[in-house]
Amino acid sequence: MSRRKSREDLIGLLERLAFYRPNDAIRLAMEEGVDIRKLRLEGVAEFKCHANGAMELKFFDRTKALELLLALEGEQGGGGLMDFLQQLGGGENA
Repeated sequence: MSRRKSREDLIGLLERLAFYRPNDAIRLAMEEGVDIRKLRLEGVAEFKCHANGAMELKFFDRTKALELLLALEGEQGGGGLMDFLQQLGGGENA
């Protein structure tokens, strides 16, 4: 089986990283006995448990994921994501 990803697979991954909600990661940090197989953790870059009981979560950079999505879309000549982001931010298309 090939491990090479298609362009659509990569775009899908970038979209999941850009719009990731940290709810499941926070649940994992706060609750005991959580079934990790049922959690959506694709946005977590690091998860550390310190000796003093503190936990540290680091997430992938959403801004970078959005920049890459915009660059990929620009290569295809599309404007859909850019239009969406302008509407979301109250840009001129809103």
